[in-house]
Order: sequence, then structure tokens, then C-alpha cells
Amino acid sequence: MASRLLGVGRRNVVSLLLANKIISSNTMSNNKEDIFLGWTAGELAMTYNRAELDGPTIKSPQATIELLRRCYSDSIEFRESAICIGVSRANKLRSVFTVGEGGTAGCVIDPKLVFSRLLLENCSAFILSHNHPSGNTNPSMADKKLTRDFLSCGKVLDIPLLDHIIVTKHSHFSFATHDML
Repeated sequence: MASRLLGVGRRNVVSLLLANKIISSNTMSNNKEDIFLGWTAGELAMTYNRAELDGPTIKSPQATIELLRRCYSDSIEFRESAICIGVSRANKLRSVFTVGEGGTAGCVIDPKLVFSRLLLENCSAFILSHNHPSGNTNPSMADKKLTRDFLSCGKVLDIPLLDHIIVTKHSHFSFATHDML
């Protein structure tokens, strides 16, 4: 009877496991058929609640640069790394995380890892940044391709790239400021 009520098949094994857990935890009746009456197993859902509130509002490009320089700290001149800033629809800081670290001349950034984190943090938009230990803020061809790739991915997932910023100790280059987004 239980199998018939649940419609057990290959797709409904999870429903059967859930029903068995309900049965084993119920002490009111030992008759499994009585327990199943009135119960239906529907879709299971996963919920996610953020443990922390949003941070401050990012109000200006200069505030973003200052935040990024604090994140890079002492490594800004000797090791290339990449940082992502995720924001809410109101431009409130949701997440700041390192997305790649490399050597003196390059850094690998995996878009799957970046977007999975942005999705988990429920970010509505993001800013991508990396440093140039050389002190040269001019974007390379690889920097331009990376920006295009992240723009495309962001459009598909409705998490737009607001800016890609190259940071050095004393200067920076913003793709948005230079109309390159």
C-alpha cells in the first residue's frame, strides 16, 4: 500500500526514504498504512538563509579602490591575485573573496568558482579585480578577454559585471571608466 500511495519508482526513491523516516519517528501507531493516510510526499526543497547582514553601500569608485587595496595589502607588488566583490541590488557589500592567486606575471580565474560563490551569497552584481605587480595598469589582451568572458557569463546568469579593475600600489585602471564593458 505504501508504494502505491507514494508512486515509488526510480524518480521517487527520495520520497520513499522521507516516508520511511516519518514512519519510524511516529510512535502513535504501529500500522504503517494508518500513518500514510493523509500524507503525500511532494518535492523536496533546499533553503538558504544568510547568517550575516549586508555590509556598507559601495558609493563610489574610489571607495571600491580603497577596499581592494586593503584586500591586496602587502602582496600587491610581488604576486598577482584576483578578488571579487559581490553586491546586492542596492550596491551593499555582500561578499569579498579571493578568486585566484598566481605568480609575478599571471593568475588563473575559474568563472565556475566565481559564479557559484556569487550565487550562494545571493549577489545581484559583482566587481572583478586583479593586481599587476609590475605597476603597469594597462590591460593585456588576456585581461580584455577575461572581461568579455565574465560579461557574457554575467548576462546569462543575470549577475552583471559592474567593473573590472586593475589595481597597482599607486594607480588603477577601470574598464567601466574607460567604456570597455
